[in-house]
Amino acid sequence: MRHALVIFCSICFLAVLASSAAVKLHIDGERVWLEANRAPLRDVLKAFAHYGVNVQVDPDIGETVSLRISNAPLEPSLREMLDRYAYVLTWDVVPGPLGEILRLSDMSVFRPGSRERARPLEEDTRLRVARGPDGRGPEFVQDELLIGFSADVSLDQIRLLLREIGGVIVEGYPELGIYRVRLPPGTHVLALREQLARHPAVAEIEPNYVFREPAPHPVTSDGASASQTRTRLPPAGSAPVAVMDSGLLDVEGLDGLVAGGLDALMPTQALSDPSGHGTQMALITSGVVAPTGQASDDERAGVPILAVRTFDDEGMTTSFGLMRSLQFAVEQGARVVNMSWGSGVDSQFIASAVAHAQSKGMVMVAAAGNEPLGQPVYPAAYPGVVAVGAIQQDGTPWPSSNFGDFITVSAPGAASLPIGHNGPAGAYAGTSISSAYVSYALGLYMQRHPSATPTQAVRALQTAVSTENETKRNDRTGYGVLDSAAIERLLQTKP
Repeated sequence: MRHALVIFCSICFLAVLASSAAVKLHIDGERVWLEANRAPLRDVLKAFAHYGVNVQVDPDIGETVSLRISNAPLEPSLREMLDRYAYVLTWDVVPGPLGEILRLSDMSVFRPGSRERARPLEEDTRLRVARGPDGRGPEFVQDELLIGFSADVSLDQIRLLLREIGGVIVEGYPELGIYRVRLPPGTHVLALREQLARHPAVAEIEPNYVFREPAPHPVTSDGASASQTRTRLPPAGSAPVAVMDSGLLDVEGLDGLVAGGLDALMPTQALSDPSGHGTQMALITSGVVAPTGQASDDERAGVPILAVRTFDDEGMTTSFGLMRSLQFAVEQGARVVNMSWGSGVDSQFIASAVAHAQSKGMVMVAAAGNEPLGQPVYPAAYPGVVAVGAIQQDGTPWPSSNFGDFITVSAPGAASLPIGHNGPAGAYAGTSISSAYVSYALGLYMQRHPSATPTQAVRALQTAVSTENETKRNDRTGYGVLDSAAIERLLQTKP
């Protein structure tokens, strides 16, 4: 116990150094600690927004506030602070192994009778990204940590720890017991992680890493155009393929093939696709567009897709954003997940989320990467994930395709697309296209063999692409190349 107390004190000292703002706030469910000395009310409300509360406020509200509240009920404290105004609060709960944790989710402050004047306090919703010392190391979200707490600690012990570090739980992944914790502004995240990793209440801890959408790879057309076909609708009851990407646009050809969708970043908003990359992948995954040189079969059933907007307007997402997207795919009964992107960041939490999805019967497919570095890219390199490299129309590896002992298969990596990726429609290349084409094939396989396990489906894929020796593989093309002929072999392969 003495060791734990020493750590508590050092963590508290670090948090105090990191928080120099005029407003100091900590929220623990229905309790609040708040200090403000002649601070603008809008700054106080910004402190609530920092801890994950969606705040709306009348733009004309601008007086200053001075108060000191310690471990008091939140609602009466707000009533005292906002006595001149009307306000509406919305609460929700964060589920998880610690039980249901009450959380203030929304706050609207306005003059009586003028609720319609309230506007979002935070206009800039872009991720605030940081890196390690000297700008090195993986990118991560400022002032956030992902924590998995030890199984034998109580909620009261966790609350004590959170008070010491000034942290607030804003989200949870209940199946894995992972919590997203928001920290005071300016917290030294990497230093705090090192201290908390030694704390007996903490089982696992990571920054909330940032991942980026792949860069566009437009190519000069060689005169060969891809096929765009009137794909038949999928058989009734077909499980969808989840396309975790930049979203979806309303485009010709996808009618009847979109089984559902979610903006995992802004769940209350309608689905969109600022970059177009997600729509490109949806067209290939569904079978509406075939890669260059691949025969399209008008008699072949289409593949239903589940569009999950995982990347924001800036082409970025986070570890927790990826986990939330996977959680939605599991809940919606997807049997295949296409991830046409990758990163060199190896996150244990993402690996656990991928393994959880696999345990629910989902085949995970990911792009191997568009830089020939010979180094693992994640999630492609996680166990059981189908890592896909790209080949050219002549059957040789695409020069920019990554390689290594984690490659499972390769597939055609060029397509002519009616939607551009941060640019005009036309010919594009990359392992993103290859990954989507493999996901299309596996989606068809799951239609034919709905009881197949992920292991059986991957084994069938390896057999279908291995025309010589199914145990022979290489670092460039894996077990072989998935083309239209290999798809026919795959569909005839029983689990």
